[in-house]
Amino acid sequence: MYTYDSFEHLGTFILLRPVFITVLAAILIIFMSILIPKFRVKYNNVTPIVLASILGTILISQLLFYDSIIVDELGLNGDSVTFFLLIFTFVFAVLNPCLYLWMRSRN
Repeated sequence: MYTYDSFEHLGTFILLRPVFITVLAAILIIFMSILIPKFRVKYNNVTPIVLASILGTILISQLLFYDSIIVDELGLNGDSVTFFLLIFTFVFAVLNPCLYLWMRSRN
């Protein structure tokens, strides 16, 4: 039905899943850099962490919104994996600034 078979798998639209994974990976890299003391002192500042968390949250929310519009127009099923990626991204986006501020106040 489609030009590319990779757009859907078993009736589920999966084209945007790599973007969700990339945003989650970026948020997780920030999370790991907060936990490692060498990187926390050298490279982290509260402004980029908060900004990355806000931008990641906005980006992932818009992606899910547009993903649902595309799914509705094509008559496919929604992808529960992308929803869980959204939840994990939200959790780590909120956790990153809180963890950074807590670690900074502890020192």
